[in-house]
Amino acid sequence: MNILTFPKIIAKKKIGNEKFLIENKTLKFELSEFWSWNQSNLIENRTRGILAEFIIKKALEIESDYRIEWDNFDLISNCGKKLEIKSAAYIQSWEQKKYSDIKFGISPTAGTNDNPKYDGTKKRWSDFYIFCLLKNKDQKTINPLDLDQWTFFVLKTEILNKQKPKQQTIGLNPLLKLNPIECMFSELKKIIEK
Repeated sequence: MNILTFPKIIAKKKIGNEKFLIENKTLKFELSEFWSWNQSNLIENRTRGILAEFIIKKALEIESDYRIEWDNFDLISNCGKKLEIKSAAYIQSWEQKKYSDIKFGISPTAGTNDNPKYDGTKKRWSDFYIFCLLKNKDQKTINPLDLDQWTFFVLKTEILNKQKPKQQTIGLNPLLKLNPIECMFSELKKIIEK
């Protein structure tokens, strides 16, 4: 019996000027147009979450060519610390009657079975959680690219595991009761590398 297996695909970093093709002919549109079309709404939850990961990557000067979807954690620092990045905002891209409640996902997950010792147990796979709050409450001036509009809360995962072992989400006030390190963008690297 022959079992078909496919190796992991290692993506090559794109720069945006790659062209689409048809019948071996180059078309007049390129990858950057897709990125612009797909990712321009930086306030939208999914995109803001990925943007938060990118902001942390830049703050910590992490060398990685591309984002890995569905990994056990979001980033690994240059000093080997595994990081889970979560994002929230008061202002959303849809019409609102009030500010959004600030909640972050902290649910333990089953993870992937790349590790031969993986046994299916749900857990939190990171060393640290970094909670990224886009704190601006003014719809006219909100700009996720303005790093002064963000506040970051760094918390060791072991604290979540002890205090909230099975909890799936955490609000801002309960998070603050766990005494995370609150900081700005420029302070993140020093805090994580300490």
